[in-house]
Amino acid sequence: MKASDYLGRTAHDADGRPLGRIADLITTTAPDGTHYIHAALVTPRHRGRLLGYERPGFHGPWLIERIANWLHRGTREIPWTDVHLTP
Repeated sequence: MKASDYLGRTAHDADGRPLGRIADLITTTAPDGTHYIHAALVTPRHRGRLLGYERPGFHGPWLIERIANWLHRGTREIPWTDVHLTP
């Protein structure tokens, strides 16, 4: 599957409760060089554009950072093993 097949879809927890929409995927490289999805950034609102400020450790101009944090409040990283998608 392509990343675009996942982006914008509603993620659910194991009990079927909606967690929000998938806004971004976080990948990791295995020792053999293959890539796999490690986690998903899930947002409770319309996903819009992520500017990178929702990721821990990323800082930029304070005003843009404050606006981005407000727009994407509630965005959280969910381990891929905890994400369930409905067909």
